[in-house]
Amino acid sequence: MSIDPVATLLSLLTTFGIAAMIALSLNLEYGLGGVPNFGKALFVSIGAYTAGVTYTRLMPLLAGQEALTPCGANLGQALQVRTEIIRTLPVVGLTNFFVTLLIAAAIGGLIGYLAAYPALRLKDEWFLGLVLLASSEVVRIVVRGTEPIICAHNGLSGISQPFLWLPTPFLRTAAFTGLTLVAAALCYWFAQRIARSPYGRMLKAMRENSDVATGLGKPMARTRASVMIVGSAMAAMAGVFFVTNVGFASTNDYVVGLTLDIWVMIVLGGLGNMRGALLGAAIITLLDRVTAITAIQLDMLGS
Repeated sequence: MSIDPVATLLSLLTTFGIAAMIALSLNLEYGLGGVPNFGKALFVSIGAYTAGVTYTRLMPLLAGQEALTPCGANLGQALQVRTEIIRTLPVVGLTNFFVTLLIAAAIGGLIGYLAAYPALRLKDEWFLGLVLLASSEVVRIVVRGTEPIICAHNGLSGISQPFLWLPTPFLRTAAFTGLTLVAAALCYWFAQRIARSPYGRMLKAMRENSDVATGLGKPMARTRASVMIVGSAMAAMAGVFFVTNVGFASTNDYVVGLTLDIWVMIVLGGLGNMRGALLGAAIITLLDRVTAITAIQLDMLGS
């Protein structure tokens, strides 16, 4: 089986763009602010769970159709309805996608604040990291056993990218890749603006010595809360791109390993360095894809 280099490149660029958005969000939280978020997978999953709800309930309503329960006996029919809406009503599909981004950002920011609230006033930031890690796994387990969101442990398919109406697979993939890279570029620009602003300098002061910053009258609890809101909202938006790229929402995609991958990216690139976050995302994405392709080729040779 030959590998299509163009399709592989587009897939690689899309995956890089998504990874870059998540890495930038963690770099804001920990690289700049010193807030160790070990629950990053939770906030990425919020984008997927939000898409699961909007694609199955909001999008049919926008198209003037009845929203079918996406699980159980309605599984096949609901999947066909979602795909047909995106393919034949591009305005509805695009509107639903961008509304999903906004809703995911709002929910992600809110949950970021609520999940961190018990530990925000503590001096030990690492306790906050453990709270977020535990929250990530608790939410994942709850969603896995809750059918209305993404059909429990079965997962939910048909969460497609919004360009199915384009005439060829290449154009659909290229359009989504372009949109993903534009979103990643906007996240990079936003993160750089924060890093160079007075707010960014306050984050760095909190990272270096929160006691000294507090003594100088800086509101550390409020600063921790705000950077968690921003980082969590950005990660949730990346989660929408993630789930629409793969087309399937499953709790198995949002395990602790995802969080660790993002941590490796920002450590490789240098903590607090936004360009470094992009470099780390590129390295890990490339390594992951090269090893996957190599494994496929070895399996083919072995058979």
